[in-house]
Amino acid sequence: MKSKNNNLNRLLVVVLLFLILLTGCSTAVKRPLLLPMRPGIGLAEITDPSQFPDFRDDYDKELLLQSISNSMEYFNKIKTYPNAFSSIGFTPEKQTETLEFFRDGYIRYNNTQELNEFIAKNFRIFQAIGKMYEGKVHFTGYGTPIYDGSLTPTETFRYPLYGKPSDFRKPYFTRREIEERNLLSGNEIAYLKSKLEAYLIHVQGSGQIRLSSGEKVYIGYAGDSGHSYTSIGRLLVMDGKIQEEELTLHVLIEYFDQHPDELDHYLRQNDRYIFFMKVLHAVPHGSIGVPVTSMRSIATDKHVFPPGGLAFAVIGAERPGSTGKSQEKWQVEKSFFVMDQDTGSAIKTPARADVFFGIGDEAMYKAGNLNTYGKLYYLLKK
Repeated sequence: MKSKNNNLNRLLVVVLLFLILLTGCSTAVKRPLLLPMRPGIGLAEITDPSQFPDFRDDYDKELLLQSISNSMEYFNKIKTYPNAFSSIGFTPEKQTETLEFFRDGYIRYNNTQELNEFIAKNFRIFQAIGKMYEGKVHFTGYGTPIYDGSLTPTETFRYPLYGKPSDFRKPYFTRREIEERNLLSGNEIAYLKSKLEAYLIHVQGSGQIRLSSGEKVYIGYAGDSGHSYTSIGRLLVMDGKIQEEELTLHVLIEYFDQHPDELDHYLRQNDRYIFFMKVLHAVPHGSIGVPVTSMRSIATDKHVFPPGGLAFAVIGAERPGSTGKSQEKWQVEKSFFVMDQDTGSAIKTPARADVFFGIGDEAMYKAGNLNTYGKLYYLLKK
């Protein structure tokens, strides 16, 4: 009996050692968590060059140079900048130096290898800590829609966009309260033929209204009600109406085309309401007050990322709701330099970023199809 007990004990020890070794091996290959440089900041500095991304740029060079010029204009005119970013090196002066130096190198070097060597030698690299400090960032797209509309109500155009009311303060009333009590009567600035089109301008933050005369009226963001944003696409996923991995703007529009009676139910679950104003510029401006550029501007949470900064986006193939891929098998779909020039109602936390796709139907279609995970890096000259 004693011999049997000894054999059993040996077997248990072997099993235990195996489990310990197995756990140790899995821990050893896991990449360490990205620790933010200071509380509240969404960046961790990467000092190991082997952890740098491949700085391959997949989009138009001239548009990047224009976007860099826009951010330089911002840094040259601002009088204050968030201390949280200045304290870790992202001062307006240093960012201007970064943009000038990067621009010269970007123009000078003709291939990806030379550009990577230039960046590794001359720049500090910071990575967005992402979700659960693992560097995983959810990328979506946005754009500026062009819709037919009117400056006065008609039988066709009867869904208004509103300017800020005279009694505006934050928090203002919820979407449901505004609509049910008709609180914004008298503040209409334009009318659309579809309530969903009006709502999509709320989500995008700007739009162009094409009048029957052919003239266009440009609509820009003027403020919001101060309530939290709830995505109607997310609500449809939660209710099992759309599969998460299939969620795109086109699919969402198609769903409400087929189920128009459900639209109000979902819209009124988003308490945030956007107010607009007529603007003179055809090109939309971001939250830092400069024009945004197609595939070269992003919107992020400006509490966790440095406004106006030079960044590098790496878009993967994994979509929310899919099975996902391991760190080792992670596949790059697109990578490109961007300027952090905007923000948005849904873009909160260091795990979110929105890419600006441009103006019009094609841009909106492409923007609506971006719904994947990736990584986000920021550059600062040494």
